[in-house]
Amino acid sequence: MSTAGVVLLGPQFHEPTVGTVLDDLDVSGPVATITAGWQEWESEDTALMRELGGHGVPLRLYQRAERVWAADPALREEHQAMQAQLRTLRSLYNRQLEPAAQAWVELLALEEDEALVEPERRAALEHIQRLDTHLLERIEEIRGDFDARLRPLERAAVARERSELADMLRSAAAVVVEGGHVAVLLNRIRLFGIESLLEGKLLIGCAGGAMALCRRLVLYNDQPAIGKGHSEVALPGLALAPGVVALPDANERLRTTDAERMRRLAVRLAPDRCVLLDEGARLYWNGTEWTGLRAQEVLEDGRVTEWGHAA
Repeated sequence: MSTAGVVLLGPQFHEPTVGTVLDDLDVSGPVATITAGWQEWESEDTALMRELGGHGVPLRLYQRAERVWAADPALREEHQAMQAQLRTLRSLYNRQLEPAAQAWVELLALEEDEALVEPERRAALEHIQRLDTHLLERIEEIRGDFDARLRPLERAAVARERSELADMLRSAAAVVVEGGHVAVLLNRIRLFGIESLLEGKLLIGCAGGAMALCRRLVLYNDQPAIGKGHSEVALPGLALAPGVVALPDANERLRTTDAERMRRLAVRLAPDRCVLLDEGARLYWNGTEWTGLRAQEVLEDGRVTEWGHAA
């Protein structure tokens, strides 16, 4: 699917940049907004609407999903069962990831015969990457089974809402995707098949919304209350932001001055490039290449640089 471009932004709390981006790109016309990740607070979007200068068109996917669940209890129950399966799958993944990631860390720290140790380090990394890939494949299998059995887009309650959404999106010049609970955000987008309605639109992802637009969603916290803080691949994203993994609010949640830790993150997620999106950061995709403004990249040697300034 082709878009009119993709823009990834950092959090919008203290330094909103959505309006500036729209002005810079000369976007005129309605701007659809997706705030389903805010869940029951979805409609508390006064600041966002102000930033859009009166052109915002809220899609209200979370509220629409609540109407669908009320009208189609069988679909709701099946969806809840699928979500329970996915939670179990994540638990199984984490049981395997924790020892695998720790083994890799320990092998990297070994000061032994490099000819002997280096192949084992590579094998440990490849094992982690296989776990990551396997999780995403299993999630897609479970979702595919749900779609094949339930055919949600053909069910009356979903089709009714989706028809309205298609009309709203048809006239939209751009779509802003906000963050919040990113798993809920992605679930609601997929429930209504929104991704297939975005053809030719400018897409702007803010914080968690930027994560959702990437091929895979990665969770990270280098200073957790419990555990070692190994990053986790959590979910397949929408794959509309090619070749990058968005890491918003990174300087609060990652030890960016720890070069070894940053190196492990970048190497593990390669060939995707890790982009750090703090407040004010912007990353633009024009269909061919990414350009950044105040966005940072984690390089495979562990350095954190301004986007595009690697040397």
